Amino acid sequence: MATPIISNTGTNYTLYYNVVNYFRTIMSNHPSIAIATLGDIAEFDNKQFPAYPIGNLQILESDFGTSVTNFRVQLMIADKVKNKDNESKPINNEQTIPYYGVNDKVDIFANTLAILNDLTSYTQRGVQNFEINEDIICTPFADSFDNGLAGWTAEFTLTTHNDKNRCLFFLIVPNLQGFVIEDCLTSERYKAILDPSQYPSVVGGVFSTLKSPGLSNTYGNLLCYTIVEPIEDDDWNFVNLPILQPGIIQTCQLCNLWINPKIWSTTPAAWSGADAEFRTWSTV
Repeated sequence: MATPIISNTGTNYTLYYNVVNYFRTIMSNHPSIAIATLGDIAEFDNKQFPAYPIGNLQILESDFGTSVTNFRVQLMIADKVKNKDNESKPINNEQTIPYYGVNDKVDIFANTLAILNDLTSYTQRGVQNFEINEDIICTPFADSFDNGLAGWTAEFTLTTHNDKNRCLFFLIVPNLQGFVIEDCLTSERYKAILDPSQYPSVVGGVFSTLKSPGLSNTYGNLLCYTIVEPIEDDDWNFVNLPILQPGIIQTCQLCNLWINPKIWSTTPAAWSGADAEFRTWSTV
């Protein structure tokens, strides 16, 4: 039975383990791959496998962007080269040899390249949060190993989201208050360090903040949270969340109005006037 693919909308694919498990899963599920392995392809010189074709994954390098992780991925699909049983005429021992030779290398090249197309196409189209933003370079090989393998390798850069404000630990212990906060739209709860120097942190109050530190103070980057309760912990989802204008709001409804403009083109930071803290909206 095929191994289920974990929906990667809830999986942190910045983690090396999760990327490896994903590719080993789709290779194991492919009907034409007998064995899925991980490691340097140079090690195949010393290995014999009980079944073929085999699929191998190697992560060549990785780099961190502002909000992404890039993995340089190499997939290899290989099969054992076998001699063909050619028909012969017993009278004069003449052999009928196919135009592509006395072994099945051409068949292996055709099949293994098709398998690579399946794996990379599924990764591009079948799952969320993975992007391949460049051409996939495929290179054939034969007689490269002492164990008589042939096939193709594919190299590409896999990009996935890196939510850097999650799962933080402290190199310097903060001297600020921690709270459980609840997303006004999704009702998901998080553990957050808030800075009380900006506005008083009131249990039950609602405030707006940035989706991620360092983003600009514009509508698309804002979220609303309710302060649920103070806590003491050492594992925080958010640290030093900025509390933006208008400070502590009393309801999620008002906060959601504040961060979702109707006809206004200004930014929250530019609001002023008597109703700036609880902006009212025109329906015109």
